[in-house]
Amino acid sequence: MTNRRFSAGAFVAWVLPFLIAAALLLGTPTVEPRRALAQSADQCADQLIFDPKKGTFLTSDILFLPTQEGANCYAWQMFVAMNWPVNPGWPAAPALAGEPDLTASVAEWGVQSSPTSPITSVPVWGSFKAAEEIFLPNAAPPTGWGVQEPPPAECRSDKMIFGYPTESVRVLSAISKNAVNSAHRFNLSSGTRDTVSQEIMEATGGWLTDQKGELVFFQRTVGKAEFDYIVDNNLFDAADQLRVATNQDGQHPKGFSLPRGGMLRTPPSDPQPQEELGAFEIKAAWRILTGEPAMFSRYMTTVAWLKRPDTGQCSQEVVGLVGLHIIHKTDTFPDFIWATFEQVDNVPGGSGAPPVNGYSFNNPDCTGPDCTPNQPRIECDGNTCRDLYPRDQPVQVDRGQKTPNNLVELNSSVQQKIASLTGGKSVFQYYEVVNVLWDQSPSSEPTLEPGAGATVPLRYGTFQSEGNLPVANTTLETYIQSRSCDACHASATIAGSDKWASDFSFLFEDAGSAKAPHLVEQVKQFTE
Repeated sequence: MTNRRFSAGAFVAWVLPFLIAAALLLGTPTVEPRRALAQSADQCADQLIFDPKKGTFLTSDILFLPTQEGANCYAWQMFVAMNWPVNPGWPAAPALAGEPDLTASVAEWGVQSSPTSPITSVPVWGSFKAAEEIFLPNAAPPTGWGVQEPPPAECRSDKMIFGYPTESVRVLSAISKNAVNSAHRFNLSSGTRDTVSQEIMEATGGWLTDQKGELVFFQRTVGKAEFDYIVDNNLFDAADQLRVATNQDGQHPKGFSLPRGGMLRTPPSDPQPQEELGAFEIKAAWRILTGEPAMFSRYMTTVAWLKRPDTGQCSQEVVGLVGLHIIHKTDTFPDFIWATFEQVDNVPGGSGAPPVNGYSFNNPDCTGPDCTPNQPRIECDGNTCRDLYPRDQPVQVDRGQKTPNNLVELNSSVQQKIASLTGGKSVFQYYEVVNVLWDQSPSSEPTLEPGAGATVPLRYGTFQSEGNLPVANTTLETYIQSRSCDACHASATIAGSDKWASDFSFLFEDAGSAKAPHLVEQVKQFTE
């Protein structure tokens, strides 16, 4: 692993002068020298790529030095690429899912067609495969990559929001960040059978309600490299997860090992195929903005079908992105790089000024016992859970730790860059990176990561972040902001097991089994 570190970072710095000299002699540039640095906020903003035709737009591995500053800048580059409009040929051509629109310019990025209209394009990650479309009841095989599922039967055209074109409407698969398959209905947040709608449940603590009394909805999607790995190995069935994790067939010496993006010695000149990018998982949180057109200019919006857990009815709503996790497995980060973003109006303490319309999840004037920040919405005892608050009561949320100054400066610099490139019109100038978790020196053992028979907790080395703070999102880990991503994900297991590791991903616990139903019949005992 030490050699890999030298190759990915120090090698570039060491060999860079020789490459530049050769380029000058030959008259042909071979590298982009600044891409090897990114040690300050201004450097990062200047080096971000907003052209999807360039090979450095979305890469299989980090091109910056493997430092905290480099990881922070790489996170912003992933944010740009993942939120770029998807190729408009999708969904008619399913193979174009995950491919950016090569004709879109940065001047149009995140810009509404009119000030009071939602954005009609779909981001790249919005065309990824939804988790609930992969892990189907009775372990049925998923449909192919890029195939868009139709809205549920109860979502009818007569319930559409008047005035929005049908082609702009997307089905928001709003499910819990850590929900499980309906076949076994186990709620990871409580260790009990799931009695609360999955659409609104966070990883722990229950649902999240904004200051307008509206529930927040959650979504999880998977990139093509990981989807292909799942399908190729039949990992939508718990029995096959066990087969791969323990190398029962002798064909999986790496065990349950999600694909990682290949190491880059020099910046690629052309975009890399998705199959080379490595595993991507996206988790998002959306708040309802229907009837609030004045707020659309500050949010990544979409028009989506939502099945309301409080009424059981399906309605079409305008929703705005409030939280986003991007995790990516690469050669430099075999235990993933974990980047999390928020909309600046979520809570006080971010990089934005106090919003005119108030914070989305915090009331500075709130008083009384119900205003204690970050209070869980449910309480569980044994196999029963009870609601502690009405679901339409706003949750008072604050940030568990102050945003480090380095990130405040970085966010401000990138936001200004986005504003300057879009004439101050892009909604993405109102987003910020909360923090980035990465492993500076993952252990070289096991050499075939994670390795056959790898058990939880899965450990490679010591993770770090800006300011060595816990990395948590106020909309995705509202009630557990004192713990970083790895603290939970190191214990992620395959379906039906409390032992075998699933390479840091909780998605696989959703699987049922057609081959061995008994694997998911037992309710897993809850352990903190």
